[in-house]
Amino acid sequence: METDLSSAKIYTEFSGLNKLKLAAKNSSPEALEEVANQFEAFFMKMMLKQMRSASLGESMFDSDQSRLYQDMMDQQLSLNLSEKRIFGIADSLVRQLKQSVNNEEGSGKLNPLPDRVNFEKTMLKLSTDIKLKDKNFETPKDFINEMRPYAEAAAEELGIPANILLAQSALETGWGNKVIQHGNGQSSHNLFGIKADQRWQGDYVNVSSLEYVDGKAKREFSNFKVYESYKQSFEDYVDFIKSNDRYQTVLKNNDSGETYIKALQDAGYATDPQYANKVINIVQREAI
Repeated sequence: METDLSSAKIYTEFSGLNKLKLAAKNSSPEALEEVANQFEAFFMKMMLKQMRSASLGESMFDSDQSRLYQDMMDQQLSLNLSEKRIFGIADSLVRQLKQSVNNEEGSGKLNPLPDRVNFEKTMLKLSTDIKLKDKNFETPKDFINEMRPYAEAAAEELGIPANILLAQSALETGWGNKVIQHGNGQSSHNLFGIKADQRWQGDYVNVSSLEYVDGKAKREFSNFKVYESYKQSFEDYVDFIKSNDRYQTVLKNNDSGETYIKALQDAGYATDPQYANKVINIVQREAI
């Protein structure tokens, strides 16, 4: 008797999973296809979750209830999209699993090693492509301890205190937990909000950011640089300041961290009129 597996495509219909389990025990071809779809849906849900976490801040409508319903919607959306086989994960699984079944039903030989190796390579590539963002920093102290060596090296190059760079990167990234990300959740490691222009030869990501125009805040889409590590982000910050004509006077106002960050704002580094004060407040509040 053929088992109806359509209910497995509905996130809130838990009986569908029991039907799928029963069909799998009976070696149903339809079950194989549906299991592959469910597996692809799992990866899609991971991607959607990371995309949601890439938000630059909470909206006024955020609440526990709205996040619950949003998560339920993402679960169902993942199931619906997996049926389209966008990434080819399900197709790859079906091919590999069918080969295993045929071998077991035929000569009884194990699946050839090359097929298994190819499957492992496929899954390794998938896990790389869907790489999750870097670890979250539990406290400001965790962020400071991680970034301090890079900040000290950069500060020495610029002739300024390291604490002002730690505070600046903390402001730009929410203590490392709001770093700009790719759509798949991969971190840009961009700690200073440095944008990519035509001279930048590396990777970049296009996201919206809060900009101030004539004193009014508005969101604009811009290309931001992507680095391989936080260390590279600090190194590029130093190069960005030193090589940019508009910041040459800033380097002459480095008697203290406060004079430096105020001069940096005056030179147009950030559009937020309170940018320098916010950085200084972080230094004082956290005693960096």
